[in-house]
Amino acid sequence: MKSIFIQIPAYRDHELNNTVRSLVENASGFIKLSFGIHNCVLFSGETIVDTNYPFWVTVNYAESVAPKNIGLQKSRYIANEFYNGEDYYLQIDSHMRFTKNWDAILITDLEKITSCGITKPLITMYPAAYVYDEDGNAIFKHGLEHMTEISFFDDIKKFKNTLIPSQTAVTARENCVFTPSVSGGFIFTSGDFHQIKPNEKIAFWGEEPLIAARAFTHGFTLVVPLTPVVGHLYIGEQSFEKTRRHHVWTDFSKEWEILDAESKAEYRAIFTDRVVGEGALGSERTLDEYEEFSGLNFRDGTVNVLNGPKTHIRTP
Repeated sequence: MKSIFIQIPAYRDHELNNTVRSLVENASGFIKLSFGIHNCVLFSGETIVDTNYPFWVTVNYAESVAPKNIGLQKSRYIANEFYNGEDYYLQIDSHMRFTKNWDAILITDLEKITSCGITKPLITMYPAAYVYDEDGNAIFKHGLEHMTEISFFDDIKKFKNTLIPSQTAVTARENCVFTPSVSGGFIFTSGDFHQIKPNEKIAFWGEEPLIAARAFTHGFTLVVPLTPVVGHLYIGEQSFEKTRRHHVWTDFSKEWEILDAESKAEYRAIFTDRVVGEGALGSERTLDEYEEFSGLNFRDGTVNVLNGPKTHIRTP
């Protein structure tokens, strides 16, 4: 029986159990699901993680009371530690909805992409939005058919100043499966992705380009999905009364200011010093190769490729 590890960080998120339930209820039932969840709350028991599921579902979780373990990558690190040899790895956020047979579809798509000669494909994109209707039902706002890739051209000056590119979703180009970065809220790949343990010092900003560069230099190839299977609850779509999304930088502003500064220093050091090792870049490809692939130049803070990632890459 094939298996998928599902890594979820949560911060005071009342959508968490709905997310887990959506994954289980829409799964094929022929693939084992193993959850690794880190649930960060304001007080113990603020949100309780459900564990009563069929035999093919295992829910492992750790709870932290904020401000302990409030950084996003720290939360992902704790969740990642529950990995136990599963065949595939799914990284998501705690506010997601999935379509029927999402698990079988993703595995089939990953196998198709691999059969085309792409080494260690990592499927990622910004998911479509779901919202709540007047009756409290979660619905996909514009359907799931619109396939996207990632562009860095929303705010080029930001990259020059911070080395953190401004990522936006754009319509995926025909006949190109590559995407230059990742959505932290949707990554699907082989189980050995767990070895790239999240960098515990990264609080929030820069998480996605760092994951992308680390994955690429560890030999993974970033691709868009063949089939859309997931939706995401975005904060800009509806009011707090609908989304009930809390933010740690609002709840713990002083602690966050210190954590954010340390995080940005860690991020900049990895790219400017081109650090290879634990919490940083891999050795199967170079950062130079990721720069060529993505169009980002971390030496001078420029974005060089107008039409997205290269279609020719070196396989490790």
